[in-house]
Amino acid sequence: MLRQLLVYAVCSYIVAAVYAIPPYEVPKAKIDVYAKGFEVSIPDEEGITLFAFHGKLNEEMNGLEAGTWARDITKAKNGRWTFRDPNTKLKLGDTLYYWTYVIYNGLGYREDDGVFVVNEYATPIVNTGDDTKQGGAGLLDVRSGSSCQKTPSRRNGLEIRCANQLLFDDDFNGSRLDKNKWSVERRFPTKPDYEYNLYLDDATDVLQVGNGMVTIKPKLTDRHFQQHAKPLHAKYDLGETCTGGQGSEECVRDGAATAYISIPPFITAQFSTKGLFSFKYGRIEIRAKLPRANWVFPQLWLQPVNEKYGADQYQSGQMRIAFSYVNDTQMQLFGGLIVNSNDKWRYEKMCEFPDTAIFNLGNDFHTYKLVWTENEISVAVDNKNYCTFDPVKDGVIADMFKDGEELPNKGLLQKGGKLAPFDEEFYITMGYGIGGVHDFRDNLYGWKPEKPWGNTNPRGMGSLYKQVKALNFDRWISSGDMFIDFVKVYSV
Repeated sequence: MLRQLLVYAVCSYIVAAVYAIPPYEVPKAKIDVYAKGFEVSIPDEEGITLFAFHGKLNEEMNGLEAGTWARDITKAKNGRWTFRDPNTKLKLGDTLYYWTYVIYNGLGYREDDGVFVVNEYATPIVNTGDDTKQGGAGLLDVRSGSSCQKTPSRRNGLEIRCANQLLFDDDFNGSRLDKNKWSVERRFPTKPDYEYNLYLDDATDVLQVGNGMVTIKPKLTDRHFQQHAKPLHAKYDLGETCTGGQGSEECVRDGAATAYISIPPFITAQFSTKGLFSFKYGRIEIRAKLPRANWVFPQLWLQPVNEKYGADQYQSGQMRIAFSYVNDTQMQLFGGLIVNSNDKWRYEKMCEFPDTAIFNLGNDFHTYKLVWTENEISVAVDNKNYCTFDPVKDGVIADMFKDGEELPNKGLLQKGGKLAPFDEEFYITMGYGIGGVHDFRDNLYGWKPEKPWGNTNPRGMGSLYKQVKALNFDRWISSGDMFIDFVKVYSV
């Protein structure tokens, strides 16, 4: 049928040109999206004998391809030619790409390059034939040359046509992570932060997907590797599936090779879109319940695809959508940018949320958001913005200067744009960290309980493990589970 339509359109063009028939413009399609199903329609008028709709979801049409939906409507009803899909559930932010075709007075006409972004749901009502009662107010119907707002956003290196398009979405409704979206880490943490946990991809009681969310539940290493008499003193080779450097300390570690504990005493999980999805400029929203336990922290990050500005010490940047920890009974929330892992620079572009008590962090779900445009980067929780980096007002990162020192990669940063190093594509990382040598500063607070390790002490991991054993691991981590409900990324 598609070939017939194309032939019909070409012939119609020739006939119209030869006989000087006035041009006919296909009526702009009206799209109503409901909680379940959607409709595409045009008003009826004398002379129309066929209406065709061709569309795809969240993927641009390749010319005049048939698309996922390809339907010919041969009869008008209640004053409109209407294509109906009663079953598909479109999500807010979804984008329909489409083209329509009309036979009018025996000739065929097309309307190309249709783009429709779902911003809200219409209320289903009975069609009376009155176009003013069709519902769908507030929906964003976008076409080339119409109300489509251009965007600087890019996805996987490709340009995005319009602002507010959904670029990435996961509601975690399956029983496992989608391998087309996520890869799970399997490695020993190393520089720059040397977390005190091991990331595994096969600890099914640590990383769980179910009931529409991801749950990360830390576990003691000696409970997982019970085949070893002394799990923290055994030798481990994570094999070919190790996500670190093969043969490096990320993949191979001998617990008997040092006088202090070098095998992380805890097992957690980390997963990312590395190699699968990345973006430049956008809005990311993550609804999560953060872990509430001493010396643990959530990893809700954006990390650079290419380390253009340096491979060490976060020199190519890290964006923290949310970072938190517990001190005494108070939970602290941070968000912002890391431009270098060194303590001198680490928190210079990070912000602390001032009113954590009002949010009951760690006991409730909240939506953590980072908005990244060409001009600034801002961080919010439940739409309350608490951190903004504006290089015009705050100065570019390349010019940062502290205690008589410049950033070690200043020369590379000066070659980038005003947001450098945050002017390249980044990917999403989500996970769970414990301890480490940077994230819990020795002199930041009067830690309660007392911080059991010094960040420069090679025995720090063993010191934390000793405190946890004294407290009882299960009691220590009783409120320490982390839950992730959804993650969404939109163009800006």
